Amino acid sequence: MISLDLARRLQLTLSSHRQIKVSGLGGVPTYISSSTQVKVTLGHRVVYVLDLWVTNIGEGVDVLLGMDFMFSAGVRLCIREGLFILPDEESILMYGEVVQRRQGFDLPIESPTGLHLRSGESATVRIRYGQSNPETDVVWAGRGDRWVTQVLYGPQTWATAIQVVNISDRDLWIDARTPVAQIIEYGHFPTAGRFVRPGLLRYQEWQQLIFESTLSAQARLRARRYEQMLQDEEPPAVQTQSYQWPTKLLMRPRTDTEAVRMVRLQDEPIVTPGVDSDHSEPAIDEKQVPGRDVSGGPEDGTSEYNELSSSPSVSDSESEGVERSQRQGSSPNNADEEDQVSEEATEEEILPDEPVRKDEDPEMPSVIATGTPVEKLELEYARCMRVKSEELDLEPAVYLHEGSELTAQLKDELPFLPELLDLSPECDITKADVGEPGLSTDTQDRKLRGILKHHRKIFLGDGNAAPAPARGVICDLDVGDARPVSQRPRSIAPHIMIKVYELLKKLLETGLVEHSESPWASPIVIVLKKNGVDIRMCIDYRIVNGFIRLSNYPLPLIDDLLVGFESAMWFMSLDMASGFWAIRMTERAKLISAFVCPFGHFQWVRMPFGLKNAPLIYQHVINNCLWGFVRLPPEEEALVDQEVLDYLGLDPQDSENPERAELDPDVTHPEDYLSALTEQMTVFKRNIPTPSRMGPVLGRSSYIDDIAHGAATWDQLCDDLDALLYRLRYWNISVSLPKIEFGKRTIPYLSHEIGAEGIRATPKIVKGIQDLPFPKTLKGVQSFLGSLNYYHKFIEDFPVVAAVLYELTDDQVRAGRDLLRAKEAFAILKQKIVSTPMLRHPDRSKPFVIIPHANQWAACAVLGQEYDGVIQPVRFTGRVLHDAELRYHIAEKEILAVIWVLQTFKTLVEGCPLIVYTRYSVLKWVIKSKTADGRTVPWGVALSHYDLDIRKVQRDEDGLSAILAAGITPREHLDEVAENLIPAKGCIRAPPVLSVEMLATDYSRVVLSFDGAAKTSTKQGSCGCILWQLPEWTILDARGFILNGVTVDDAEYYGLLKGLGMALEHNIQDLVAVGDSRIVIQQVQGLINCNQPNLQRRLAECQVLKEKFKLVRLVHVKRDFNQAADYLTSKTLVSGKD
Repeated sequence: MISLDLARRLQLTLSSHRQIKVSGLGGVPTYISSSTQVKVTLGHRVVYVLDLWVTNIGEGVDVLLGMDFMFSAGVRLCIREGLFILPDEESILMYGEVVQRRQGFDLPIESPTGLHLRSGESATVRIRYGQSNPETDVVWAGRGDRWVTQVLYGPQTWATAIQVVNISDRDLWIDARTPVAQIIEYGHFPTAGRFVRPGLLRYQEWQQLIFESTLSAQARLRARRYEQMLQDEEPPAVQTQSYQWPTKLLMRPRTDTEAVRMVRLQDEPIVTPGVDSDHSEPAIDEKQVPGRDVSGGPEDGTSEYNELSSSPSVSDSESEGVERSQRQGSSPNNADEEDQVSEEATEEEILPDEPVRKDEDPEMPSVIATGTPVEKLELEYARCMRVKSEELDLEPAVYLHEGSELTAQLKDELPFLPELLDLSPECDITKADVGEPGLSTDTQDRKLRGILKHHRKIFLGDGNAAPAPARGVICDLDVGDARPVSQRPRSIAPHIMIKVYELLKKLLETGLVEHSESPWASPIVIVLKKNGVDIRMCIDYRIVNGFIRLSNYPLPLIDDLLVGFESAMWFMSLDMASGFWAIRMTERAKLISAFVCPFGHFQWVRMPFGLKNAPLIYQHVINNCLWGFVRLPPEEEALVDQEVLDYLGLDPQDSENPERAELDPDVTHPEDYLSALTEQMTVFKRNIPTPSRMGPVLGRSSYIDDIAHGAATWDQLCDDLDALLYRLRYWNISVSLPKIEFGKRTIPYLSHEIGAEGIRATPKIVKGIQDLPFPKTLKGVQSFLGSLNYYHKFIEDFPVVAAVLYELTDDQVRAGRDLLRAKEAFAILKQKIVSTPMLRHPDRSKPFVIIPHANQWAACAVLGQEYDGVIQPVRFTGRVLHDAELRYHIAEKEILAVIWVLQTFKTLVEGCPLIVYTRYSVLKWVIKSKTADGRTVPWGVALSHYDLDIRKVQRDEDGLSAILAAGITPREHLDEVAENLIPAKGCIRAPPVLSVEMLATDYSRVVLSFDGAAKTSTKQGSCGCILWQLPEWTILDARGFILNGVTVDDAEYYGLLKGLGMALEHNIQDLVAVGDSRIVIQQVQGLINCNQPNLQRRLAECQVLKEKFKLVRLVHVKRDFNQAADYLTSKTLVSGKD
């Protein structure tokens, strides 16, 4: 706005069509009704046409610019220097004299060489800051008439390069002395040139020009292809002669003489004893190409081939059979030729025909004679024992000690090879572990042993012998387009060399490995056993596994394999014999599995341990055997015993397959041939479905090669075993007899003990765990927690105790700082893993029981079932709360625990009745309430899918502790254990219950509802408070009070104070106070600070009154649930009296 005096001086025309109310001029509101339209020029370039209000601003003031105008116009105020900064970075003096500003430095950014750019092309110029500071100085982008720049930023958040783009339609040349950008000191501007700071509107316009002028990556690729196509169509610059492409190996024709020239490229070999040294000459190399004349030149390595005389051409069959021999002397007929050769090369000699002789080096043969694989290995072993290790091109030795921390880290990546104790173990069926002494009868044992004898051909005895290859399956590995990786072998100490040799010899004898010429090579790693003498050998497939494409076939979950035994009384467990070795490999997989050692280069014939997809492939085989999805092709099913086919009820198949393509052995691409061969050899590629009568044999899966099964009766167990063995014989899968158990009441399975009553944990770390000291490194703590995590379902409140250990840092553990709580948690976990309770088998015919428990940092629960009036545990579960959940009320955390149980054990409890024992009635309200909002809505939806019987318990006298089994700790005792184990995240204070509807329906105490209101203009207010007797909701007392000189928060505080006073008059000691003022409720609860002095006095008065009660609970509710107190307060304020 401008003053009337300035409007008269400028002779502006005023209009009075509008009116505006202005506050701040003279301290009173003013109405302005005069306006005018003017043109304002700021600086030299910025011009605005706008409407201005005209009024009396004040003495000595002509123009008053509002902040809305300043913001819209892009004008910035610099109060420190007293300047207006205009949008084009020009400045206008606000007051005082002209300020002498210091000129900041500017550093030009230039290309080290000239830039030649086509239309739309770009070049990158690196920024060299020199003595400038990249964190504070600013890079300004520049431009020319035909080029524009863009600032590129690195991960350090400052500019690292400038991209120069040609935006014209012609070629561009930028001189090396042209600055494409400038580094300007912060707070200063470029003195000259066309530069702009990134982020401004003009810079964004430049980027739009770049976007319009440049091509996309696809367009550039198409342009390059088009140019290449034009170049290919043009005639060649030099005429080239076309040659016929050879189709076979060409042999040089033999000369008419039998004499040849030989170049002595190596030292003379040792002369064979008994031969005259005067007539002995070096033997011709046995590796010369067959059918080719050997000739040579001087000793410097050059060779020359000359035909000594012409002769009729020799046939191909004769040329392919040229003999290599050692000659002595020369024939008279070739004297002229000998003289001619001696003139050309002094060291060349003409040798006459003589029988072949082989030079032998008794110390170290350079070429191993052909023979059996074992003979080759023995020669390599002799060579390695003679040659010093430093003379071999080997990597340094790598030895691991069994039980060390590094071995534990690499146990999944470097699997050990089984020890071959016996190559052909014989099984004795009489030694099979059958029956339970004192529980099974002799008749039952004989019946089961008879089944084993009937199928004795698939059983193997002691030792990890090579099993027979399984039918219909083959291991194939896909590495995509990865290049083969060949690693160097690692050296082996002489005293360990013999042990590696013996293991390799047995692998060769059994046909598990063979010598290889694969481009792949993985080294072996030696692991010393605890005695320091014996070894375990494994192959380091870590690099190879990184290239192998992972199979999508799933492994079963451990928890899913431990259920389904609730009705079983007799059990059996089977372990396949050297399971992985039963799977054959494709030629491609053999090459990828190759490994190297000082004894040579070997590759696997059967699927080895350690390859990425090996467990998944074997799991696929066993699952198909147990469930019966596909059958063998006709050519392999013909190898199955007729007895097995009759038992399985399989009819002969038609061997003709019209869809089967004929394989061409001369196919040009061997990978296509291999793919087709793999499809034919794998039953999962042929997909021949089994008949419906060949269904599941046990109704359960295995975990790789471990099978566990239970039956209600002995006869049923025998029938299931007989059916399983017939199915294994059909697929030719061998079973290890010493590792199996039949007819037992309890069996070990996956580090668990399964029995008729339930499952127990049998961890390997139990032995000696009581004496286990607290780890000295964070790795040791993590290893301990990882071992316990496998058995977390057996450990009650595992996240509550372990939360302290998960928060430790490496520095804290190494320094031993503040580890008192961690060591206590460590001791508790050791005791828990030693005394893990037995978990009952889940029985879906009985209702499940859920007992939730929550504290400041974790939510846990027990899933159990009632047996003979006692709740037995089925599973323990829980989790640490997220950061957002730490402030939930304890009742809400128990809801989280219940939901976690339902999600974790959904497959067990879905469709079954559930009984929930909880200390709060919030759970029932969440399910049935129609006014729930916020996070309680998805909780209610998730819980509504289940049949829940919610039973509230509060103290020991409610009887819950009396019906808990010994394996379940009462909830109040868990709180006592956790008092000294509070982690850092457990120190957050949680708020109380958020809604009055969380009270039980049969709540029989008094509820106080209060409210307050005030008028800000008159500072007069009122408050109201009502005492209700529940559950009848009878009004015991209701009062309204007039207040003077109060705010709204003061009135709310007075409503609470008056209500507490009314409760004391009625001798009420247990009270629930309900209000809709969040500030008052949370300040009294101590959740937020009270900083206003007037409210601090009211807060102190509330704390004094609270101490006079036995229990006071404060609940914040919406105004809709506090309408009675609100109505009383409003009527009191309107009436103006109490």
